[in-house]
Amino acid sequence: MSTLSLNKSEFFNKHLCVKLWYIIFKENFMKITKEEISQTAVQLFLDKGYTNVTIQDICNELHITKPTLYKYVNNKEELILDLYDSTIDHLVKDTYKLVDSDSHYQQLLIVFSTLIKDTKKYGYDLFSQMFIANLKENRHSFDMRDNLTKLCIIIIKKAQEQKEIHNLSNPEILYQALAHAFTGHEALWCIKKEEKCFDESFYLSMNALLEVDSTYQDLYKEYL
Repeated sequence: MSTLSLNKSEFFNKHLCVKLWYIIFKENFMKITKEEISQTAVQLFLDKGYTNVTIQDICNELHITKPTLYKYVNNKEELILDLYDSTIDHLVKDTYKLVDSDSHYQQLLIVFSTLIKDTKKYGYDLFSQMFIANLKENRHSFDMRDNLTKLCIIIIKKAQEQKEIHNLSNPEILYQALAHAFTGHEALWCIKKEEKCFDESFYLSMNALLEVDSTYQDLYKEYL
C-alpha cells in the first residue's frame, strides 16, 4: 500500500510540475494577447453563463496565472465591453457584400443584419452584462463608431438620392436615430430575456423611420 501511495504521490507531483512548467514557459516565451484572452473568456461565458465563470476559470483555460491576466485586463467586465467592434471592423474593411447588393437600402439592411447576427450569437446574457457595466460607469460600449457612422451616412444619402427612402432629413441624424433604435430594441430584448431576437421589430421600425419606398419594404424578410 505504501508503495502504491508513493507512486500516486509521485505521479501527481510530476503532473503538477509539468503543469507549472507549461505555465511558466507560456508566460515567458509564448506571447498572449488581449484578443486571445477575450475570445477564450467569451467562449467560456457562452458555454457556462457569464456569472458562472471566474477569473480563475479563464486563467485555467489559457494556462496562465492571474498576475499575467491582470496585465491585460482589470476585471471580467472588460472582456465583454466591445462585442461588436471586430464585426464593425470587418464590415468596413470587407465591403464586397455591400458592393454586390441590388440597392443602397439593401446595403443598410446588410449592415444591421450583420450586427443582429452577432447579437444572436452572444445572446441576451452577455449583452445584459454589457448594459449593466455601462450603467455603472460609461464604458463607451454604445458610442458611435466613426468608421461605421461614415459608411452608413454615405449609404443613407445614396438611398435618398435614388428615392429608395423618402425621409430626406440629414443622413447623419437619420443614422443616429437608427443606431439608437437598435440599442433600444436590444435593451428591451435583454430585459424580457426573450429567446426570439428583435430583428423583425427593428426592421419594421427602420422602414417607418426612413420612410422606405414600397418597392423595398418587404426586403428585410430576406434577413430574418
